[in-house]
Amino acid sequence: MASILTPSAFQIKIKEEHVVKGIKTTNETFSTLGNITNVDRRIVTIPAQTSIDLFNVNGVNPSAGTFPSSSMKYARITNLDTTSSLAVSFTSSKSPNGVGVVGTDLTSSYTSGGSGGVIGFYAAVPTTASVSGSGMTLDVVVSSSLIANQSLGINLAPDDCATGTYTVNLVGGSGTGATATAVVTGANPSTPTLSTVTVDNPGRGYVVGDVLSIASGDLGVGQLVTAQPFTNNGLIPNVSNDITREIAVYTTTGQGGTVNVRSVGGVVSTVTPVNIGTGYQQGQVITISQAQLINVGFGNVSSDYTCTLLVDDVENSSGASLLALTGSNITTGVFQAKIVDGGSGYEVGETVTVNGSEIGNTTDAIFTLALNDFTENGSRSYWTMDVLPTSSLMFSSPQVTGSTFNGFFEQDIEFVSVYSETERMDVEYVVVNSDNV
Repeated sequence: MASILTPSAFQIKIKEEHVVKGIKTTNETFSTLGNITNVDRRIVTIPAQTSIDLFNVNGVNPSAGTFPSSSMKYARITNLDTTSSLAVSFTSSKSPNGVGVVGTDLTSSYTSGGSGGVIGFYAAVPTTASVSGSGMTLDVVVSSSLIANQSLGINLAPDDCATGTYTVNLVGGSGTGATATAVVTGANPSTPTLSTVTVDNPGRGYVVGDVLSIASGDLGVGQLVTAQPFTNNGLIPNVSNDITREIAVYTTTGQGGTVNVRSVGGVVSTVTPVNIGTGYQQGQVITISQAQLINVGFGNVSSDYTCTLLVDDVENSSGASLLALTGSNITTGVFQAKIVDGGSGYEVGETVTVNGSEIGNTTDAIFTLALNDFTENGSRSYWTMDVLPTSSLMFSSPQVTGSTFNGFFEQDIEFVSVYSETERMDVEYVVVNSDNV
């Protein structure tokens, strides 16, 4: 958006004079606010013994008498009456009342503990809090899982997988959700081998004796099939030298493969994969250029060599199986901890502890509460002060926060209200805003 309005500076000057025994004391204070885009000034007449909301500094969008708190830079309220005082009240936003939200799963707030216990469901388990909260109970599910970052034993490692590192699902067994990092090494590039399988996500529900596996295709797709010559279905060049040479071959997606090119009787007779590579696809054309063939010693060469890969020329990795799980591969821990009774008085950062004896003799389970774990529908707080006749109240807070209402730093000042204590009176306010926050 382009506007004809240009942000400008707003200057504040406060001058005080005091004369005692003929001695004059003068004090002047200057302040300049930059990038000011809006100044709202109004004079409001308040009926006798009536309270009105002068302006709202907790709005999301600006409107009449409403200003986003983040935009406010300065405000002044002046009592224009010459005889009566004006009561000015600041109202906080709603304070957290610290009641846990029933049904919330606290595992997202899990800190430590809750391991090594008996698998099961434990209803309405009591908790203790580190600060002021009390009364929260939880439904806790203790389940088994793999141990994260532990290597699992390999029973059957395929030799048709592609060299690289893969994130794979571990399938089979009694549990669900486990994933691992599988590393395929290529010391012999014609037959890469699965070397390590390390648990990433431990999943849940696994038991001793479970046999897990890695599905076909998860360790590489589109490897060349070794010891099986290509079908010569394209250009077959004549050559002057009968030799055998190993040459790298590529397609738009395939790489890493090599083939033995053999010529017999002055013609390229067989082309057989040696290193399987990965990423090759049925229907892609393998091309070995005339220049390549000449460079590796085939002598006079009549043309490029080409062939189209058939379905039997490429394959995906075979499945891999792991050794049966033992007790050293499995642990138990808190899988779910849902709030049943919200209690009250909880705060952000407060820890809630479940005694391990309550959940199958685990270690104590500790959760550190986040804002979403409890409600914020507590009462508002108020602060009121008198502004003397013809006096002003000035305040400046870029974010209108940190008022310490109810002890919560995050509470904003939301409403500024005025009350005519004795008679009908006029009040002036100025609110200075900047959109460049």
